[in-house]
Amino acid sequence: MKKKLAAAALAAATLGTVLLGAATPALASSGGCVTGDACLYYSPNQQGAFFGKSEAGNYDGNFGGGGAGNGQPVMNNAASVKNMDNNYNLYVHYREYSLRDTGPNQYIQAGHSANLGTVWWSGVYIDMRNNNHSQSWEHI
Repeated sequence: MKKKLAAAALAAATLGTVLLGAATPALASSGGCVTGDACLYYSPNQQGAFFGKSEAGNYDGNFGGGGAGNGQPVMNNAASVKNMDNNYNLYVHYREYSLRDTGPNQYIQAGHSANLGTVWWSGVYIDMRNNNHSQSWEHI
């Protein structure tokens, strides 16, 4: 009897782990872009799959919503962005969030959109399209 209970408990724990593991990609995908988000797009001109993120940090997750780029990782794959917050300016960073102040970034004014493009940094031009690792915010 104890073996059956132990086997049942192990099976339930395994099933729970499998179900949680299966849910992770869905949680990582964008459910949409809402007010307060930086809405990143896979394609230029706010086209294709998208990913909404409201907090500062690295772009962990995948593009969702269908279209070009659906299911692709956001990090280093975004071509355009819409700042959906009217109270904060957005900075898209070339480097990971912990190194954000030591590398190139592109500024997107509150409430505006932009294609990620070339920025001047330390004497060279850096292309931010498909070279975007994280974001931060600046209150206006």
